[in-house]
Amino acid sequence: MVAYGVLPADALLRAEAARFHEVAPAQIVLAHECPRCGSDQHGRPVLLATAAVRHPAHVSLARAGRLSVVALTDAGPVGVDVEATGAADFVGFAETALHPGERSGPPVDPTRAWVRKESLLKAYGLGLAVDPGDVRLDDGGLAAWDSPHRPPGAVWLREVAVPGHVAAVAVLPLDDQDVADLSATVRPVTT
Repeated sequence: MVAYGVLPADALLRAEAARFHEVAPAQIVLAHECPRCGSDQHGRPVLLATAAVRHPAHVSLARAGRLSVVALTDAGPVGVDVEATGAADFVGFAETALHPGERSGPPVDPTRAWVRKESLLKAYGLGLAVDPGDVRLDDGGLAAWDSPHRPPGAVWLREVAVPGHVAAVAVLPLDDQDVADLSATVRPVTT
């Protein structure tokens, strides 16, 4: 599930997690963890297991200006990213973020390429510790992984419709989950 709105990201994530788990928002315990240093003061958001939520969903959040986007699933690690349309249209983007195969192939929309890569790297858990230029995506998901980091397994990757923005969500399905079985529902949230 993907939700977006002009709300603080943590508040939107807590509300949508409560909706996903069918509990009151007060029963959702949100924390952060950094996969690189282990800190709980920063890093990606996680839902903690509690008596009310024994098996919390995998979660991700992104912001673009005042807009927040969250993704939740029980299928496996998830990543979501959003940028204003055209946000990555700047000189030097290709050398910074595109795989050599993307630079030599047909033209790509920079913002689309960025949010797709960022959502995958968030789901993977290392974010920009993996050089985006080492990753090549196609419409089927991961096409090339030249990073020294171990590649992820199966990748489910979809663009999601968010007005005025480019957004994508990626899921790394758990061992027994088939990517063909996944789908995304996208909903706007208003206050």
